Amino acid sequence: MSRRLKIMVSLAAVGLAATVPARAGEVFGGLYTNRVDLGVAVCCAQSGLDIEAGYRTDPLPALRRIGEFRLYAFGTANTAGGVNFASAGLAWRVHLNSRLYAQAGIGGTVQSGSASQKPRPDGRLYLGSRLLFEPEATLGVSLSPRWAAELSYLHLSHGYLAGPNNPGLDDLGLRVVYRFGG
Repeated sequence: MSRRLKIMVSLAAVGLAATVPARAGEVFGGLYTNRVDLGVAVCCAQSGLDIEAGYRTDPLPALRRIGEFRLYAFGTANTAGGVNFASAGLAWRVHLNSRLYAQAGIGGTVQSGSASQKPRPDGRLYLGSRLLFEPEATLGVSLSPRWAAELSYLHLSHGYLAGPNNPGLDDLGLRVVYRFGG
């Protein structure tokens, strides 16, 4: 992981941790591939797996009247030296039954790859902007009061706000979640 990305992930984690009580929320980690064609990203994939680690708060008390919202932050490192990124945002969780839940999130990402609007001559991933949107969708299952597993989809894109080329990146993977507290 590059030094710049480590600093970004550390700052995001410290900033998020400062907003929540001690021992609250959940940590998660997962493995992702972006060699999937879900019809959302225009072009791009890279070699290797993406390793993700992150944190989500407990539901935000101020928003409980309208739903179960949580803040999140995570960092992702590519095992083949490709694009790494750090994301933070807001997720909305809906419980489908006592064990299953669905979650949608929207956040922002800072990525370590090329911000060029032109394809790279070496064929490596370019995303058209250093700052990107990061929508995500998750389907989770509670395995116990503290543990859960999630199928997760992430999309990185600048939504054509940074120029006419918006290749995007789709990440599909599995996460393991550990919940703090009771």
